[in-house]
Amino acid sequence: MELYFYNTLTRSKEKFEPIDKNEVRIYSCGPTVYKDATIGNMRTNIFQDVLRKVLRYNGYKIKHAMNITDVGHLVSDGDEGEDKMIKSAREEHKTPQEIADYYTKLFFKDLEDLNIETPEIVCKATEHIELMLEYVKKLMENGYAYETSTAIYFDISKLDKYPILSNHNIEEQKAGARVDVDPEKRSPYDFALWIKAPENHLMKWESPWGLSYPGWHIECSAMGQHYLGEQFDIHTGRNRFNTNTP
Repeated sequence: MELYFYNTLTRSKEKFEPIDKNEVRIYSCGPTVYKDATIGNMRTNIFQDVLRKVLRYNGYKIKHAMNITDVGHLVSDGDEGEDKMIKSAREEHKTPQEIADYYTKLFFKDLEDLNIETPEIVCKATEHIELMLEYVKKLMENGYAYETSTAIYFDISKLDKYPILSNHNIEEQKAGARVDVDPEKRSPYDFALWIKAPENHLMKWESPWGLSYPGWHIECSAMGQHYLGEQFDIHTGRNRFNTNTP
């Protein structure tokens, strides 16, 4: 049976043809394990599961990677505020590791209760810190990132087609409409790859920029490439998916 998916890049429904005819490679944005999963969270996973089963029914072998964000996801979309793990740890009087372990187990119990298959590869952010560091170093060396007093930022001006998937016109966006703008950023839309940790920050690692921790933007990029290669077929998460993701 022929399969047709909506391609976010071309904004049209297209016949699905995997990069490798014998295997479909999928990456999914997994949970940030600081609280109980919501109905909305699990909707995403149900969708992913249906997608997997449809692909398998049509004879495809699947290689599916999903991350577990157990560090680096801040409470603000503007790369500001606390790490969600640390905020939850303080509220529940536990360590960040205890929070991550508890809610990760709860998440997989939810998957089991909903008869959702676990992806072939599950990758925790904290177990891939060195991988992410190397990724950021390469971006710095190639001129795609820069350092400020607080973080390493990705420079979106280096990509003339940066907003192509979201179909947003950067020039028409109003800087600071949703979050405070860091005056050290070259553009208000540059995003944090690596964040320099305050002295009392609980989750931090040695890096060329001092004790610091990853921003959530870099986690999926590094782990997706590591497990699935430079190109893979489908990226899912946030209740949507993109085909032929670079």
